[in-house]
Amino acid sequence: MNIASLKEQLAINAKLAIERLKNFRPERRHAFLAGKLAALGLLLGLLGVLLLWVLVYTGCLGPLPTAEELRNIRHHTASEVYTADSVLMGKYYIENRSRVQYEDIAPSVIQALVATEDARFYEHNGVDARSLARVGIKSVLLGDESAGGGSTISQQLAKNLYPRRRAYGPFSMPVNKLKEMIIARRLEKVYSKEEILTLYLNTVPFGENVFGIAAAADRFFHESPARLKPEQAAVLVGMLKATTAYNPRLHPDKSLARRNVVLDQMHKYDYLPAEVADSLKALPLELNYHYITHNSGLAPYFREHLRHEIEQMLEGTPYNLYTDGLKIYTTIDSRMQRYAEQAVATEMKRIQAAFFKHWQGRNPWGNEEDVILRAIKQSERYRMLKRQGLSEEEIRKSFEQPVPMSLFSWEGEQNKEMSPLDSLKYYNHFLHAGFMAMEPHTGFVRAWVGGIDHKYFQYDHVKSRRQVGSTFKPIVYAAALEQGIDPCEYISNERLVYKAYDDWSPGNADGNYEGAYSM
Repeated sequence: MNIASLKEQLAINAKLAIERLKNFRPERRHAFLAGKLAALGLLLGLLGVLLLWVLVYTGCLGPLPTAEELRNIRHHTASEVYTADSVLMGKYYIENRSRVQYEDIAPSVIQALVATEDARFYEHNGVDARSLARVGIKSVLLGDESAGGGSTISQQLAKNLYPRRRAYGPFSMPVNKLKEMIIARRLEKVYSKEEILTLYLNTVPFGENVFGIAAAADRFFHESPARLKPEQAAVLVGMLKATTAYNPRLHPDKSLARRNVVLDQMHKYDYLPAEVADSLKALPLELNYHYITHNSGLAPYFREHLRHEIEQMLEGTPYNLYTDGLKIYTTIDSRMQRYAEQAVATEMKRIQAAFFKHWQGRNPWGNEEDVILRAIKQSERYRMLKRQGLSEEEIRKSFEQPVPMSLFSWEGEQNKEMSPLDSLKYYNHFLHAGFMAMEPHTGFVRAWVGGIDHKYFQYDHVKSRRQVGSTFKPIVYAAALEQGIDPCEYISNERLVYKAYDDWSPGNADGNYEGAYSM
């Protein structure tokens, strides 16, 4: 075929194409163009995702943790304080978390987690393509908002380990999601499935500043993770969807319903027989809520004293009391400490009742305005108002204005409306005590009670300075006996002056210096 005939054939074909296009029905033409545009949009979308993935993977949109960094993951762990007989007294923490090993977690916890959060956990390598496709079709194409997020346990772990998400404008969600996926894939290369589950359960938040399965099991059931029952495991795993909405203490009905959903999932994936799942779903929600605050629990005054001591000990060291998970063992005996706290509470309640009865309707301070004025100026409210720049007169008026408050009483905490000034007068009627038991031959402190209630009275009376008074007499008597003085020997009652000690002269309370007394 020569050039001329080729040109002629091309011209004929072009005319035929134009004629066909003219005869093409408008609706078909629009459908054809729409299909072409959709295909082009899909292609551009895929290219955009690929470009975004390259930018994220190469670190152009922020650094990603390396395999070495993932092998050396560290998260804040609470330091724990134990008595001499291995009873947990309390914790120091920024995040209330205690680490546990895989073998220390009840199998039902693992089963509930996998069945509810990531049923194909043991099949994928960090990203579940099937789940992502399901979410994409349901949420994007069908508009189903209940389709979920498609995140695997490994992706959720990545989010827990690196929670600070950067903003990238309209691309924030896809960029951060891609980061999660890449980190999840790297986690799967560094850790075994069991290690990933352990890391996840040690880092996941349960609300109330509780992190990890150990702290959650203790908070809501006062149990170790190894001793959790299937229905208890289902409650805790159910909380992960929304820690506040499904908090069993705050919303027991919602928590119960969510627990039963988790039990259904465990049956669906063959972790529980149908009859067992049904029997567990019929059980009521039972909690053993256990929350040790800074002011509650065993020996709060001692723990506060210990905190300052350890902070000084750790100065200049790489250790942090609130994040490094230290185990602190003390000389306190838990049984003696409980007896001491009970003794102080019992006796002080009795003595306080007698004190109130004696002063009923009267002011023990009389006209001593300095006592109340000093209490005002030592209060946190006064210091706060002073920092705000209020005058003394304005502060005084503020102290006279009634406000709702909680008050300590030996009959239990009371909620009343009272002026801060009246509350100071009320608290100035209370008697206080300090108690410390020390083992003489070792110096070990076995019990320490610094006051009647650490929430309302933080001052530690064990550490307060006071005259030794008659408590020093046994020491003097013991020294005399060591020097061979007979207990029946009489000693002159004359007044002595010690020149070597700036003419110090101890005096008798009655001012009488006549005669002689036996030791």
